[in-house]
Amino acid sequence: MELRAYFLLSTRSRRAIVKTKGRFGRSYQYSPRGNLLDRLSRELGASREQVYSLLMQEREYLLNQQNLRQK
Repeated sequence: MELRAYFLLSTRSRRAIVKTKGRFGRSYQYSPRGNLLDRLSRELGASREQVYSLLMQEREYLLNQQNLRQK
């Protein structure tokens, strides 16, 4: 899979997108901030909804790759 949006993210956003557990072992629900969606929609030339779905697809791919490496 070609990662289009991941390489446009800052370091903190890259860490947040692959995070699965929050404080005290609770599950972590990733939700990108609005200004990130606006910036990526301008840079990629897509709507906010398309950018959101692209980030979720890339997150799923990255988490699957991370799980494969751990096995």
